[in-house]
Amino acid sequence: MKNIFILSAITASLLTNISAIEMTDYKVVDSLYQNAYLNGQLNVDSGNQEQTSYNLHLNANAEVVKSTLPYSWDLRFDGNSDFSRGSNSSDEAVDSYDTTAVGHVDKYINDNDKLFVYGVGNLGYKKGALANSADDPFVKIGTGAGYGRVYNATALAKALRIVEDLLKYNLIKGDLSDKAYISLAAVIDKEADYISKYGLTEYKKYWYQDMEKVFKESSVLDKDSLGAFGIVRINEILDIERVSPRMHGWKVRGGFGKILSNYDGKSEDATVDAEFEYGLPIGHTSQFTERLTMSKLLDTDTDKEFSLTNTMRYTYEVADRIDWENNWLLSYDQNDVADDFVKNTLSTGFRYYLANRLSFDTTFSLSKINSGAGEEEAWNKSLFAGVTYRLK
Repeated sequence: MKNIFILSAITASLLTNISAIEMTDYKVVDSLYQNAYLNGQLNVDSGNQEQTSYNLHLNANAEVVKSTLPYSWDLRFDGNSDFSRGSNSSDEAVDSYDTTAVGHVDKYINDNDKLFVYGVGNLGYKKGALANSADDPFVKIGTGAGYGRVYNATALAKALRIVEDLLKYNLIKGDLSDKAYISLAAVIDKEADYISKYGLTEYKKYWYQDMEKVFKESSVLDKDSLGAFGIVRINEILDIERVSPRMHGWKVRGGFGKILSNYDGKSEDATVDAEFEYGLPIGHTSQFTERLTMSKLLDTDTDKEFSLTNTMRYTYEVADRIDWENNWLLSYDQNDVADDFVKNTLSTGFRYYLANRLSFDTTFSLSKINSGAGEEEAWNKSLFAGVTYRLK
């Protein structure tokens, strides 16, 4: 009898795990995802030197992804600035910066869920530390066709964390069904709609009220409402804690581009371009993303013939406030006259989220350049520790 009971318990546990909702079950097309960060590192030295020396590095990055059934668009921005001064009295203050932005607009054809045409724009602006002024801006546009769709399941990850927290404090008496999880995530996903309808100062009461309605309809409340403590816990999870992005699906693009202005101010001939984007949530706590871009210049008189950039990322939520982030960035340029350029950058680190959108970061990175006379024999090693402010 005892063995039968144990076997039944194991079977029930396995069935529960099999029927548990997965991130890939969330395929709500209408979604909005956005984030923005500002982080920096400052080193200052004085004493036993002719003047106070310093080195300040600032980085800002932002991402907005909007998806609907007939179209989707995204905008990504990354900017880096460095300010430094040496220890000798003759050393002058120098500064440099490098900013890039890329945006896509995908229009799905005849409400087809996969096939689309797209337009893309790239902007770049930079200044070297020894330069007196910035280079000419880099401007590139392109168009073509693509296939696939990437779904944003971050709202479902937030719903899972909310239910886990309410169960922990016995504010609900049972887990939600898969259907209820999807309904709760859909409400969370429509925050922008609530802001538009009720205003920034009033929207939360209606937003939380509709979340509470999902719990009522699932019959998991002992009382008529979640109560003040339950609402406070939901607010802390959604407004203070950080839930890393969850994306699933794939998208491929192919078309032609035109460099209207290179950093030297000159235009270039047309390019043949290809892009691949892929996202895979692993369980409820991990995320893998891959983004590959390739461009072939059709002008044979230009030295730079082909370029490739591959960004691979894996994020694991160690705890509600701790993320383990891993990145691999590969850049490759094939040149006709100069040596080919290859740069690999590997990084791993932990991000601890503090209150008020602050996080403390520690990151270890390895980088290496293979490029003829500029080739590096050993890997460059760096350790970064600093504070990041989450703007959005």
